[in-house]
Amino acid sequence: MEETTMSLAERLRKVVTSPAQAFTDIAFHPTILWPGLVFIAISLILNVIMLPETKAFTEQTLAASGQSPEQIALAMKLFVPGAIIGIIVALPMVWLVEAGLLALYNQLVVGAATFKQLFSVAIFAGIPSLIKSFIATGLVKLIGFEAYMQINTSLALFWVNGDAGSFVYRLLQQFELFRIWGFILLILGGAIAMKKKPRGLAIYLGVLGIIYMVILALLAKNPALV
Repeated sequence: MEETTMSLAERLRKVVTSPAQAFTDIAFHPTILWPGLVFIAISLILNVIMLPETKAFTEQTLAASGQSPEQIALAMKLFVPGAIIGIIVALPMVWLVEAGLLALYNQLVVGAATFKQLFSVAIFAGIPSLIKSFIATGLVKLIGFEAYMQINTSLALFWVNGDAGSFVYRLLQQFELFRIWGFILLILGGAIAMKKKPRGLAIYLGVLGIIYMVILALLAKNPALV
């Protein structure tokens, strides 16, 4: 490989159009700080844009659940700083967990990847989620938050005659288009960084992912636990 690497913009584009090429470059010269900051900044901006609709929907939901005006006022007061802190903390935590899972597999199969490479892979594998956020922001501004919540991009879309409150439906909801896309990118990028075939990593992450989604589907029966 040449000792030149793609720019951040090129990597963002190539992860979508030519992921193998992008992750080969990311593994050759992993970067964490700037991509991470850019992803966090974009997520913050998109959430700020949606803030009026999100706050209104949250306030209506709290009122419908029987919360008192004082409780609603307190929740709304904490809503904005909570959302900002949540993004700043949540994204790095997701990347850290994913990189940790990749690092564990890397140790088990004696792969060639460093933790920095795997962390960088985890960041760029989040591009589908970022794209989903762009789409969500546009739809929320166009049709409102409540209408957007009715849009389904998961396998539950095909559960036409099934009970929407059933465990199967809740499980199928976890198999969401952009989540699957990000999962595939994580496998591909991790395998390239480790210099291993993706099949074993796909089985490893697939088993863990299914366990995680089953737990989410079980907890979704009681939203207070999620």
